[in-house]
Amino acid sequence: MIPPIDHPVWVQFVTGKKTIKSSRATFNMLVQNTKMEYERDASPANTRELISRSYKFFTQFESVFPSEIAQITG
Repeated sequence: MIPPIDHPVWVQFVTGKKTIKSSRATFNMLVQNTKMEYERDASPANTRELISRSYKFFTQFESVFPSEIAQITG
């Protein structure tokens, strides 16, 4: 189950403090891109945008990334 968009884990995810291991290139590109964008602009507005994008990605592809989602919630 994906945590709600306002759950603190999403801030940890976009800032790179929540490490998630995956062998899937698509997922790893999302993680790297999100982290780089956060490092470039750590403003609250950009952080909210990155959380929104990440949340949308996970809800859209929930069935494709079950092990990655389990790491987010675990």
